[in-house]
Amino acid sequence: MKPFIVCLVFILCGLALASPASALINVTPSVTEVWDKPVTLDISNDGDRPEFVSISLSRLLNPGVEFADERMEAIVQVTQPKLYATPFKLMLAPGQSKKITIKPLLPVAEEQVYRIDIKPVVNLIDPKLSSVAGNVVVNLAYSSLVRHLPEKETSTLAVKCEADGARFFASGTTRFHVKDVTVDGKASEPFNVYPGVPLLVKGTSIKAPKQPVCTGSTR
Repeated sequence: MKPFIVCLVFILCGLALASPASALINVTPSVTEVWDKPVTLDISNDGDRPEFVSISLSRLLNPGVEFADERMEAIVQVTQPKLYATPFKLMLAPGQSKKITIKPLLPVAEEQVYRIDIKPVVNLIDPKLSSVAGNVVVNLAYSSLVRHLPEKETSTLAVKCEADGARFFASGTTRFHVKDVTVDGKASEPFNVYPGVPLLVKGTSIKAPKQPVCTGSTR
């Protein structure tokens, strides 16, 4: 699970010419940690034209899984959200930078993970965009991760052997960074496991530091 950039291509006037106009929005930091006080992110327009951007915050219900399997819950659909982002929209001139504020509303007992999405909006009414009519306008949607952390942080790991391999549990209140795992004799890429979202690693022989060796069966 990582911050990501999605390329959205809009074709103006039904024509696609060789030189696209690009929206270059930068968001820092890529991962933000929130406890009991508001924090800010910086959003800047590194392009050569004004940008109107929309900002949305969604809770990631199953952090740690592959991107294609992620399940999101938009904060605007939650009756009592624990986290809030403001503003919802921004206008950025070329070279301009502004701030997004992340406000904690309620404490959490275990870590929760959010994505804040920043999407440039193509405004065809803007006369400054008339020069790109007939071209391809490429806009990038940016996503930054937000970790909402509890007051008492513990990071521990538990592993349960199963028929298909080993299931990894974050047994503390925050994520556990799993590394130095071997699966069937091969080194596995490090990964994060989060409270309430156990991850199954399949294999016939799985070894993790300070954990029992799990021997599963292939199917």
